[in-house]
Amino acid sequence: NKYREDVQLMKALGLRYYRFSLSWARIFPDGTLDGGVNQAGVQFYNSVIDELVQNGITPMITLYHWDLPQALQDRYGGWANGNIVEHFHDYATYAFQSFGDRVKYWITFNEPWVVCALGYGIGTHAPGVQGAGNVTYICGHNILKAHARAWHSYDLDYRRVQGGQVGITLNSGWAEPLDPALPADVLAADRGMQFQLGWFAHPIYTAQGDYPP
Repeated sequence: NKYREDVQLMKALGLRYYRFSLSWARIFPDGTLDGGVNQAGVQFYNSVIDELVQNGITPMITLYHWDLPQALQDRYGGWANGNIVEHFHDYATYAFQSFGDRVKYWITFNEPWVVCALGYGIGTHAPGVQGAGNVTYICGHNILKAHARAWHSYDLDYRRVQGGQVGITLNSGWAEPLDPALPADVLAADRGMQFQLGWFAHPIYTAQGDYPP
């Protein structure tokens, strides 16, 4: 692995931050804490983080970037099963414990709309489930619960000591009314935004803490 050379290239470019993703299965091979920890994987991430910090580059870690451990897909059906929330929590808290003394910026999920709409909807992304309808929204619901569980655990147990922040990366297209003068077109554009961005942003960022009305 050439991460040392990569970090030197980043330094030469003048980068001050570097966002990268952990592989859940590289830390918990079967996706669960009870299944054991791959210490070689943990040490690799420690080495990468240390190299970044020593060269004045702030690490930003994404916990989940579409790489669910296959064992959890086989055992539970992946994000379509609520049991996965606690396993993600175990993984997230292990990462906070292991790396949080040096990592101050955490992203729980990268683009959950892609995970659910493409992975558990039309099936063009892994795990390839063609389940447009209920399973797509069950996936989103479980990811929201997993994000909330990790966020609150960090807030209660780690933020005071580690001083970090936890967020989420949401993707979205943009919709505009065909005719801004027509209320039906305005409503249709807003509905399109809510089905993509509001699906995840509304429960997280609004005072209601619920799905778009």
